[in-house]
This record gives sequence, structure tokens and C-alpha cells, in this order.
Amino acid sequence: MGHEPERTCIGCRGSFAKNEVVRIVAASGSVVIDYREKLPGRGAYVCPRPECIRKALGRESLSRALHAARLTLPSPDEFIARLSAGIAEKIKSLISMAAKAGRLSAGYSAVRDALGKGGVHLLICARDISEGTREKVLLADEAAQVRQVTLFTKDELGRMLGREEVGVVGIGDRGFADAVWKETVRLKSLINVHQ
Repeated sequence: MGHEPERTCIGCRGSFAKNEVVRIVAASGSVVIDYREKLPGRGAYVCPRPECIRKALGRESLSRALHAARLTLPSPDEFIARLSAGIAEKIKSLISMAAKAGRLSAGYSAVRDALGKGGVHLLICARDISEGTREKVLLADEAAQVRQVTLFTKDELGRMLGREEVGVVGIGDRGFADAVWKETVRLKSLINVHQ
């Protein structure tokens, strides 16, 4: 196994694996979040934690790291909102890819069947799902060993999957499940502080 590249967070100055921090670049005098790491130019890195973001934006270290003397910095709240939106888009993309790959079950009956067969690695419940449906799915014996998250609305999940509404989703591929879980943990830590 190869060596994982490390990056230093400009907020806390700690060293982290490259996939644990968020890349920031300067573009036209502004700070741009390069969540997919595709943008050209010199980058700086920050932990996706509110305290590190606040430190990074509160110092001149970001301007120095990006070699940009005149840099318009967003407020920490604005940066957190932009980063949260980027993470949410990545989660939506992962859910859509899992569906296209045939590694996702959607809707109460399909998820219950998949749970019964041991084919669910992550359960996603819509925020506006009925309490009765939530209890039926999450309190099932098969669901006890499965990671569970609450994300999006029934309409949003439905749009991702080409349906009108979807209240519950089960991801049946461990790779997709792990990726969605990791992004969800990041998103929740930002949203809990931001709201």
C-alpha cells in the first residue's frame, strides 16, 4: 500500500491525510472551495471543522499560503454554508451513482427486503418521514447493526432517484456506504454549529 499524502491545516496546523482536509484556492481575488480538488493553482488546506475554518479565515495565514496579497475572505459562516452545500452535493452524487450501479434500495418495502437479506450497509431516512415508518424501519432487528443517518427530504431523495418521493433508502455497497457515511459525518459537524 502506497504512502498517503499529508497536508497541513492552516487553522490548527495539524497534519492530516489529504482526504481528511478541504482544499482552498484563490481565484480572481476570492477564496474558492475546491472540494473535488480539480481547480488549478496553489492550494491551502483546512480541516472541515468550524473551529479550524474560523482560525484559517481569521488570520493572514490564508493569504500567505495561497500567495495572494489582496484576497477577499468570506465570513466563517458564509464559508461553512458553501462547504456544507458542496458536501451535500457530493452525497447526492454518491446516492445517484449507487442507484445507477444497482446497489441501492428505495422505499419501505424494498429496504425491508434488502435488510432481511443482509444487503444494506447504510440506511438513509428522509428528515420528513413519518414517525411510524421511521420506527418500523429503524427498529427492525436487521437494522440494529446497520449505520443510520437522517438526510434530505422525501422530495429531495425522490428527485435523486427519479421518483416522486422516497422516505427511506438502503445502500447495499460497502464502498458507497462508507463514502456517504464519511461525507455525512462532515456535513453534520458543520450544520450543527452553523444552524
